[in-house]
Amino acid sequence: MSSQENQEKVDVEEKEEALASRIMKLVSKTTLDDLPDFPSDDVESLPSDFEYNPDDYDEEEEVEEISEMELLKQLDASMPPLLLARELFHENVDSSQFSVLTAEQANQLFEKGYTVLNDVLDQSTIRQVREWATACFKAGKMVKASSRHNEDDDPFREGNARGDYTIWVSPGSQILKESQPLQACVDWFSQRLHKDLERVVHLHGQAEYQLAYYPPDASHYERHRDSFPTDDKEDVDQRRVTAIVYFNPDWKEGDGGELRIFDKGIDFDDDAEETIVDIAPMAARCVLFLSGVMDHAVMPAFNERIALTSWYR
Repeated sequence: MSSQENQEKVDVEEKEEALASRIMKLVSKTTLDDLPDFPSDDVESLPSDFEYNPDDYDEEEEVEEISEMELLKQLDASMPPLLLARELFHENVDSSQFSVLTAEQANQLFEKGYTVLNDVLDQSTIRQVREWATACFKAGKMVKASSRHNEDDDPFREGNARGDYTIWVSPGSQILKESQPLQACVDWFSQRLHKDLERVVHLHGQAEYQLAYYPPDASHYERHRDSFPTDDKEDVDQRRVTAIVYFNPDWKEGDGGELRIFDKGIDFDDDAEETIVDIAPMAARCVLFLSGVMDHAVMPAFNERIALTSWYR
């Protein structure tokens, strides 16, 4: 056999192998069950042109499920959220006009993403709100927060990640007429604290207020974040600052319910060392943190844990 004939034979074999490879790839994308029935040997049953529509057998697109924390991790990889959120802060802040905050606390919010205020409300108010909240829970007026989860509205968050019962207490709501002490607390949030935060961060005047009750059965809230990070001053959808006040007089170690903050500072890459900060939910304590920055969780509660939270947009 001449060298030319040998080459032609090789070329044919290579073409046959390439064709076989393409066929195997095509077949591997479709299961045998998905293939149409082949006509019988009866010639009369054979159509003049075998009807096969490839669109009928396209592969279904695989949708990869992703959790809220996985999505946030991807966002954080492109830009550390604390660095991003700093764009929302005012450049010139006159701390002399603060009613609640101090200059140091405002600076901690900027530098670390969170800060703690103590003794923001008197103990008498604390106890009265606690009594009212407990009675409200026992009367069935509070709703288990996990039952409100809407998969369509919030597809990234697990519906069973929390065990608290809540009630919305926005200014002007009917529920506030039942408790003057609670009204006073909401006023503190919506007036004094809100005005101070507006002097520090660009806000749009929108806020939400929610009272939460954690039963003493190890109820908790898994690690999460209150919003997605943003630096857009015109964004009115994402929460910017979270404020929590606690109504737990005589809290002691072992009662649980600590707020756990996962602090990575300015470095949010995979190699960054994460600092865990546990903040006791002591009566009249207020914790402030940047909503789109700080991952946080509520540790299991072994005593009734009551807190009022406000989210400022």
